[in-house]
Amino acid sequence: MTEKKEDPIIITITGPDGSEKDYVQDTVIPFSGKEFAVLVSIPESEDEEEPDIILARIDIDENGEAEYVPPTDEEYDAVADIYDAM
Repeated sequence: MTEKKEDPIIITITGPDGSEKDYVQDTVIPFSGKEFAVLVSIPESEDEEEPDIILARIDIDENGEAEYVPPTDEEYDAVADIYDAM
């Protein structure tokens, strides 16, 4: 029996300077009744050595859509510790 692979979830993040970068959702970590996504940058060229990894809290907006927002400092520290232990 073959496992059905899920399509990757691609998120576009707009940086403080207005530039956009695409990330793929690597894993979701539950913490304190919320879900947090580990997002890994998609290389824009073959020259990129290390991907960027960011952590985002997944909130659901009024339309039922997932919204990726920055976690609080406390959430970030706790979820980063969980991710490092994986």
